[in-house]
Amino acid sequence: MTRSIKISILWLLTVCGFACHSICDVLPMFWGKNMAVAATDGNVDQGMIVLMMTLSFLIPACGVLCMLWKAKTAKVINAILAVIMALFNIAHAFMELPSDNAGQYIIMPMMIVIGLVLAGNSIRYVKED
Repeated sequence: MTRSIKISILWLLTVCGFACHSICDVLPMFWGKNMAVAATDGNVDQGMIVLMMTLSFLIPACGVLCMLWKAKTAKVINAILAVIMALFNIAHAFMELPSDNAGQYIIMPMMIVIGLVLAGNSIRYVKED
């Protein structure tokens, strides 16, 4: 399997990991747990929604698109995005854990591993030229 295919698969695993992370957060609601955040008025900061959409979809999508071209610039952009994602996964796990949701203890460490493998492969892909 070529390195570009491996990197694309790792980007897709990142998107899947964020989806599982979100699903894991809301699953207790289906068993009757109140998921409302106390002391809020129900309005969500739009900036936070845009940030999470950027991190969970836009950056991985740009990473996959970078794999369509063999240009050095696309490889470098992909590597930068991969390092940003790896750093975010590490930071997010430290912010999220400890958690009362046991599923996060499976998802968050795996997201760190995927992020580090993605960053490592992306950096090696830049150095192949």
